[in-house]
Amino acid sequence: MYFSEGLISEVTLMKSKQYVYVITIIFILSLIPLYIIGKYNHPSVDDYYYGVETAKVYRDTGSVSQVISTSFDEMKNTYNDWQGNFAAIFLMRLQPAVFGESAYVLSSVILISAFVAAMLAFIYNFLRKWFDAGRQASIITALAVTFCAMQFTIMPSDSFYWYNGSVYYTFFFSLALFLLTLVTVMIKSKAMPARIIAGIFAVPLAFIIGGGNYATSLVTVLILITLVILMIVKKNKSVIPLVLITCSIGVSFALSILAPGNAIRQEAVGGSHGVIKSIICSFAYGGYSIASSTLAPVLILFIMLIPLLYRIAKRSSLSFKHPVLMLLFTFCLFCSQGTPVFYAQGLRMPYRMMNIINFSYYIFMIFNLVYMLGYIGKKYGDSLVLCKFARFFEMKHERFVFIMSCTIIFAISCVGLCKVSEGENGGADFSNMPLSVSATYSLINGDAKQYDKECRERAEYLSDTEEKGVTLAPLSVTPAPIFHTDITADPLHWKNAHLALFYGKDWVKLSNK
Repeated sequence: MYFSEGLISEVTLMKSKQYVYVITIIFILSLIPLYIIGKYNHPSVDDYYYGVETAKVYRDTGSVSQVISTSFDEMKNTYNDWQGNFAAIFLMRLQPAVFGESAYVLSSVILISAFVAAMLAFIYNFLRKWFDAGRQASIITALAVTFCAMQFTIMPSDSFYWYNGSVYYTFFFSLALFLLTLVTVMIKSKAMPARIIAGIFAVPLAFIIGGGNYATSLVTVLILITLVILMIVKKNKSVIPLVLITCSIGVSFALSILAPGNAIRQEAVGGSHGVIKSIICSFAYGGYSIASSTLAPVLILFIMLIPLLYRIAKRSSLSFKHPVLMLLFTFCLFCSQGTPVFYAQGLRMPYRMMNIINFSYYIFMIFNLVYMLGYIGKKYGDSLVLCKFARFFEMKHERFVFIMSCTIIFAISCVGLCKVSEGENGGADFSNMPLSVSATYSLINGDAKQYDKECRERAEYLSDTEEKGVTLAPLSVTPAPIFHTDITADPLHWKNAHLALFYGKDWVKLSNK
């Protein structure tokens, strides 16, 4: 009987909203070191290349409007002679360091804040409006999933600290989540003003996303087309504005794909597998990504969420009739993200791309867990085994033991992921730590501060010296998660060329140790 009414009642689930408060506090605390270490962040490689013209304009004029105008002009040039992702290119040329080295701190603030807000907004509204989940259950799930997605990011620097790579992938991934949140509100909200406002904002946002990275653009287009078909079948009145939104992103996506510069870049870079091989590689990588993303702590998280997700599924009005078909369909959507990269670059998958596939893994898992649990609940909800399972979670002591046991195992499994090796000075070197722990470690041991000092000295010297050929000392520290990469001892290396171009030098290189 208890099971048919929901796995966990409102009283047992949220006494005085204590779980929400505890998880919210933990989540906020986890963000603090991520923002703090961002103040020691500095530009890297492509930040310099894409900031050359805009930085020069700002140095000459001090005008922000002139910088924006220059970024737009350079976007058009790049569209014609290198790549078609016009919206992303426009933002790349506005990397904060063009306004001064110290302004680069804004990169992490923008990127982290956008990602956190997008993940929380999407998961919360997705569960609330599509599955009729309770407010507190939606908040807990959104916070827990976003926490794990950030803590176990494959390459954190490429998503939250290196502006050029992050704004191209993670930022546009965040924009896509905002778009799908607006679409959800437009379709499911009962308040007409909210639906109208969501639809109005969604159209231009969709156009912007279509001009971003191809992986996010493609999967967003496929999701919107799916929703259009679903709304037509259900004869939902939202179908017309939804078609407009889909057309908006479709047009910009087509403009991006058909850019003259894409052919030039493809000829220069090479490596294309062709359509069929790219699709096969996408499915192979999709399966690998799911397996590699299911780390021990992540698995523990999903186990902890099962009672909560079951309750969400049980209270939903959806029928959950086709779990296998839904799993296959969402897996295809998930895998589609890799196709553009494999088509354009062959088997080369950049970390920044891996990151957004890893982020979407959490959404893929939550959706399929709810759907599968909904199927089980609708079909076997009154079975003796499930009823006993339900009663277990109705008992305060047993529920507390379950939560605390999972929490302890989660913490232990996080420790188990860490790697300890011998550092250059003979001391212990820690790596592969959860993101917040990694940031805290770099702050405590002074590496972040030392990195900031050395990067500032470099920037000042490059700005002040009249030398056309500059030799720099190697960095003594490379703190995670803010360090991305450095130049080399080869003055002809492309990384060196970008830095030299930004500061108006003939060449720049590192001295030999």
